[in-house]
Amino acid sequence: MTPRWKPGRRSVVAAMAFGLIGLTACTKAGGDALGRGDRLLTQGRTDQAIAEYRLAERQQGEDPSILARLAHAYVLSGDDETALQIYSQLLRADSSYRYQAAADLTAAARDADGRGNEEEMSRLLEPVVASDLSLVPADLRRKLGDHAFDQGDYADALPLLLSLPEDPGVDSRVLYETARSFEELGGCGEALTYFRRYLDVAPGDGSAEANSARWHYGNCLYEVATQQRQAGRSDHALASLDSLVAVGVPRTLQDRAQYLRGEVLLGQGRSQEALEAFESVLRLDPARTGPVARQAEERIRQIRYGG
Repeated sequence: MTPRWKPGRRSVVAAMAFGLIGLTACTKAGGDALGRGDRLLTQGRTDQAIAEYRLAERQQGEDPSILARLAHAYVLSGDDETALQIYSQLLRADSSYRYQAAADLTAAARDADGRGNEEEMSRLLEPVVASDLSLVPADLRRKLGDHAFDQGDYADALPLLLSLPEDPGVDSRVLYETARSFEELGGCGEALTYFRRYLDVAPGDGSAEANSARWHYGNCLYEVATQQRQAGRSDHALASLDSLVAVGVPRTLQDRAQYLRGEVLLGQGRSQEALEAFESVLRLDPARTGPVARQAEERIRQIRYGG
């Protein structure tokens, strides 16, 4: 537990103690304890200040202004876990303290991040994220999004990633994580936009991430094409399937994509193009052992010979 008190910060602490946390009317005994605590805090005597604030709490109960003083003092003392507990309690009772909580917990989270402790960083910022995500600096939102994504917490990762500033030079990793989060949450339609943007800017070096993006992009194209066809949007379905064929992965979906292309084209009365699509299925499965190949053979017979 490393105290964060620095003599040069006395004016800041005084402002927190006497201004930002909003003094309220107190009983005489409680007021005396608060006054002593405030004076001790401005002198950098945080442990003694905490003792006085605890006394005021016993005398007056869990008044928000007392909890705010306590939480801030615990942050200065380096006891982040206790500060986190108190701030969580405080924000549930009175969200007007979210700015003070954000300032203190952000400082603590940066310390945790500097130590390489992503789990602690994430935990410290939870009350701020829940209260007002905009109060978390963009660089920490990015780190939180990365951490949640790496943990497989896609529902937590997505709003953090979407909250990041939009600019032409956005990190391709953010685009990848956003696309994958949408996909994992059942939003392939939304994911396609971010996969396309990622593939536009990702290096063409055959990296594992780029290969993964292409695979998942193709997977989403097939899912979206199926939905579009079911909704009667045949032109859109055909465009999605053409993109899937162009990207070439997943390989296990290529025969299905060509078969579905044939079905869509046949439904549009474009028999010759449908025939070519069904023949492509057979080229992808020359042994003709798969169920899609057998279905394609049947379609080819129907187109050529009727029935």
